[in-house]
Amino acid sequence: MKPKHSKYKNTGILFELLTRQITSETISNLQPKSVDILRKFFGKNTTLLKEYQIYHALLNKKFNKDTSANVLIETLINAHSKLNKSNLRRERYNLVREVKENYNLEEFFNAKIPNYKIYASVFHLLESQNANPLSIVDSKVSILEHITNKSIPNKPKKEMVMEEYEKFDKETRALTHKMLMEKFNEKYSGLAENQKTLLKEYVYSVSNSPKLKAFINKEIIAVKAELEILAPKTDQVTQIKLNEVKNLINPLCKKSSVHDDNVINLLNYYGLVNELKTVQK
Repeated sequence: MKPKHSKYKNTGILFELLTRQITSETISNLQPKSVDILRKFFGKNTTLLKEYQIYHALLNKKFNKDTSANVLIETLINAHSKLNKSNLRRERYNLVREVKENYNLEEFFNAKIPNYKIYASVFHLLESQNANPLSIVDSKVSILEHITNKSIPNKPKKEMVMEEYEKFDKETRALTHKMLMEKFNEKYSGLAENQKTLLKEYVYSVSNSPKLKAFINKEIIAVKAELEILAPKTDQVTQIKLNEVKNLINPLCKKSSVHDDNVINLLNYYGLVNELKTVQK
């Protein structure tokens, strides 16, 4: 039987989420608590680091030939079988507990993971050696296709930029952040404060997080409320148009993710509210 995949038990995903958290805290000028957590649980002599190195190799190593990829997979499965599983479970449990003490656990694990299917396949392959042979084959085939795939993934630009940013040292990230903020303030000097705040929230959202979605939904409700107050102070034709706009503004539903269009629409709604306020002064 194939074990159910869990982000809490997937060492590759745990490492990925912690490094994202470091990036998010750094560009937000916050003290990155995640750095200490990463050092503590993925230090030189930890079993988690040894398991992460296996995940990293299976996720990032590329070969043109199936035979070479198969040798890699079999060698890493063998290496994983020799890890101390008691230490691994204890370290992983303590890591998740520390994350829970420092962050909202639901928000932390709700981030979207690139190559999630491959992370899950690696987990199943490493944890399912006594499982149904067919499930092992499914996982191995997925990883084999990933390793031998010559095409470059068509990743969103924002995701590719963040991956490069994560490779910088602390000083370079700080300098990059300063330059970005100067460029941001220069380019968007004509925007109102609420518009700038929205763009910064969007930029700082390393992942499409529930926090960003909650922020946008809160602002949508606030915009509708302001239009309710401002509309009666306009002429009849404008009131009709504003009522039509209000009917179009709705919070994102539970299953929806935040897209560029949602941010652009909210920027336009801000612009409308700001203009009405200016006219009615």
